[in-house]
Amino acid sequence: MVAKIITGVIMITILITAQPINAANAQEYLASGMQKTESGKFREAIMDFNKVIQLDPNQAKAYQYRGVAKAKYGDFAGAIIDYDKAIEKDSNNTDSYSSRGIAKARLGNLTGAIVDFDVALELNPRDGNAYFNHGMAMEMSGEVQRACLDWEQSVELGHEQAINFVRKYCS
Repeated sequence: MVAKIITGVIMITILITAQPINAANAQEYLASGMQKTESGKFREAIMDFNKVIQLDPNQAKAYQYRGVAKAKYGDFAGAIIDYDKAIEKDSNNTDSYSSRGIAKARLGNLTGAIVDFDVALELNPRDGNAYFNHGMAMEMSGEVQRACLDWEQSVELGHEQAINFVRKYCS
């Protein structure tokens, strides 16, 4: 009986002390993956994000950032799967909807892309980047007037790249 109690206490101690270590490791891998993505080391970044997900399968940011790394690597279908998972874990993350919209547009699913940008804008109506991307999808769909409205709104919200599109398409 005493042996069972001691074993139980040891197991609880291991679980209590292991959790912060895993959380710290997950944050380190997340930061490392983000840095590797910025440096163009997409495969290495994906491996870091895989480690985060192993340590903390509910970490929405890990799926989001792994999706970004996959998209930058050219794997848009794989990126969409990760964005879906990120949205499942955190349905209020506008970046996941916007990123998924971009990936869908890259695969030719403009209707799906527009829906994702619509959701991103519903969640954050002050997201100039989402307006810009919505405008891109609208222009690709042949709706230039609507694209111009989006790009003009994007400019008002401080998205500088949209200025070039307003000048080119909306004058």
